[in-house]
Amino acid sequence: MVDKLLYQLRVDLDELCAKEFHKNKDIKICPNLVKEIKNQSAELICQYDAFKLFVEECKKENLTHLPLFKWTKDTIENKYKKKKYMKSFTIYVKGEQLYEKDIADRIEKIIYKNKCSCIVKVNKYDSNPKNNPQTPKKYL
Repeated sequence: MVDKLLYQLRVDLDELCAKEFHKNKDIKICPNLVKEIKNQSAELICQYDAFKLFVEECKKENLTHLPLFKWTKDTIENKYKKKKYMKSFTIYVKGEQLYEKDIADRIEKIIYKNKCSCIVKVNKYDSNPKNNPQTPKKYL
């Protein structure tokens, strides 16, 4: 049996808008974008913050031996990757980072409809491991 694929959207913002969103949880030049995402029971979560939280939870649960912990920890401690992931936001829907394709498609349309000038890139990922980065061998 093949598991049903789930999806995730990530939005990369320019540095100025990313900093504004971190500070205010809003983007002045794109106020409708944040509002319309919220109307979908969704929110923007900074990818760096999510990585940091994952590392903290692993430490708390004594799971520091896991390859994903080691990889993620190295990522958040790398200043270049930190800068990159501080501008990358995952859209969570009802607190979940993976959701049905129709939900991802609907939110993606909202993002493009808003034509927000501070959006650098929009990516849609699926839950198929073949389509996602695998833990580098040095962490296994």
